[in-house]
Amino acid sequence: MRRGVRASWCLAAAGLALAIVLLLLAQPRTVVTFALRARPRWLLAAFSGTLAVTVLRGARLALLAGRPLAPGPATAVAAVSQLASGVLPLRLGELAMVPLLLAVGLPGAAGGLTVLVLARLLDVMAILAWTAVAAALIGGNPTFALAALLVFVPSAALAAVLAGRLLARVARPWRHRPGWRRRVLAQALRVRRAVAGAARSPGRAWGSLACSLLLWGGIWGVTVLLLRGMALDWPVASVLLGVVGAALGSSVPVSSFGTFGPQEAGWTGALAGVGVPARQALAAGFASHLWVLVFTIVLGLAAAVYLLRVHPGSSTSTLLASVRSFLSSRRGP
Repeated sequence: MRRGVRASWCLAAAGLALAIVLLLLAQPRTVVTFALRARPRWLLAAFSGTLAVTVLRGARLALLAGRPLAPGPATAVAAVSQLASGVLPLRLGELAMVPLLLAVGLPGAAGGLTVLVLARLLDVMAILAWTAVAAALIGGNPTFALAALLVFVPSAALAAVLAGRLLARVARPWRHRPGWRRRVLAQALRVRRAVAGAARSPGRAWGSLACSLLLWGGIWGVTVLLLRGMALDWPVASVLLGVVGAALGSSVPVSSFGTFGPQEAGWTGALAGVGVPARQALAAGFASHLWVLVFTIVLGLAAAVYLLRVHPGSSTSTLLASVRSFLSSRRGP
């Protein structure tokens, strides 16, 4: 067995063990009780909020991708990729966005990878901004989060400049090389053009950032609605801190099913720090996660039907061809 495959299986096993241990600590009966006592009107409001968050994800995708991607297909791609992220281990679901973008007409795997990377960078910026808000609301000091944000933005810009210079250095000797070097160079040049195009459009850049801030605010709102439906009247500032903790936890690629386990660990750690009983926070975290997964499945399946039946470039054969194209573009030496 290859070393990378073995490491992936070990991480998935560790994620499964973490999820089981946390679920046992939360007590499965309590988790089910919390989930089932959610009142319908609050669930409907939370589902509406999840739909709004999905639309914001689609709007951000359309802005990052530019003219080739319309808002409708972009929202459908966002919904299906969120479904993949919710059920696949080790954050592999995020990569589903790349072949999906290929299937709806975004040219080249490099374009999809660029959109994915830029979206994750915007997520980091938005989470840092909301962390500062959470710290201010609970009476803490937001300086650390703001300082991290101020360091992250120029660091990302500097990394982009250095990557461009490195690419220029290797471009000439690799341009006439056959095989994988030429393919990698072609993909890298497409990425650089895509990033440069986004940077030259202030409207797209600021619009993407605004969508990122709003969608994470929407996730906060959906979480508050679910907790209210479960008769858990926790302060909204504490819930925001829990959302930030859950986001940080789910960024760790140690999970066997979606982000179950790491997400609840980050959520509980953040809430326990502001006085919420850890076991109650853990049970509520699992229950909320289950309801969000239900919403994600409904929206993801509806979006998949839309892509397969309405959008002309997203037939099953085209999608499979896009997956093969993406996988072949990732082959190394």
